[in-house]
Amino acid sequence: MADMKKLGAVGSTTLTAALAAVLLNCQVASAETLAQVKVPSGVELFREHCAQCHGADGTGDGPMAKILTVHPANLTMIEKNNGGTFPAERIAEIIRYGGNIQGHGEQQMPIWGKVFSLEGGSGKRGGAYSRRSVIELKSYIESIQQK
Repeated sequence: MADMKKLGAVGSTTLTAALAAVLLNCQVASAETLAQVKVPSGVELFREHCAQCHGADGTGDGPMAKILTVHPANLTMIEKNNGGTFPAERIAEIIRYGGNIQGHGEQQMPIWGKVFSLEGGSGKRGGAYSRRSVIELKSYIESIQQK
C-alpha cells in the first residue's frame, strides 16, 4: 500500500495504461490465433465425414446407406429441389446442429458442429475450427449442385 502511494497519480495512471496495453495485446493475439485456425478443405471434410452415407459424389449412395433406416439425401439436388436457389444458411444449420430434419429420425446424422468443435480442441479454438469447418463443408456441397 505504501508503495502505491509512492507511485502517485502519474505512476498509477501509467501502471493502469501499461496493464491495459498488456490485456489488449493478449486479446489481439488471441483473435489472431482464432483467425488462423486451419481446417481441412470442404472436399476433405466431405470425404472424411459425409461420403460414408451420402456417397463420394454426394448422391446418397454411400456404403452405409444400405443399413440406414432413412436413406441419405442426394446432396447434389439441394438447389434444384429449392427452386434453383441454394439455401446456404439452412445447409450450414443442418451441418452444425442436425437441422431438426424429420428424415434424420433419432439423430442418425451426427451433429457435426459438436464433432468439429472437439476435433478443433474445444474452447475458443474448437469453436473457431467448427465454424470454419461448417463453412468449408457448406461451400463444397454448394459446388456439387446439379445445374
